[in-house]
Amino acid sequence: MNAQPMQLLTILTEAVLEDTLIEEIMELGARGYTISEARGRGTHGVRTGKWAAGGNIRIEVVGDAALCRRIVERLHSQYERDYGLLMFTCAVELQN
Repeated sequence: MNAQPMQLLTILTEAVLEDTLIEEIMELGARGYTISEARGRGTHGVRTGKWAAGGNIRIEVVGDAALCRRIVERLHSQYERDYGLLMFTCAVELQN
C-alpha cells in the first residue's frame, strides 16, 4: 500500500449554493467531491436543516495543497460576503 500526502478541504455553506459551487470546484481542477447535509450550531446560531431551502451542506474535496488553496481563494472572493461559508483544511493520506 502506498500513502500519498494530500489535503482534505471541508466547505460548510448554504444548500442553495450546491450546484454553483460544484461547478466552480470542478472548473478549478477537483477530480471529485462528497456532499452531505449539515446541521449544527455556530456563530450564526442553530441550523437544524428542517427547511430544505435554508439548510446547510458539507462539501469535501481531497486534493493537493495548491488545488485546495485555489478553491478557497475563489469561493472566498465570490461567495463569502453574501452567504454563510466556512472552509478549513487538514492533512490526510490518500491510500492507494
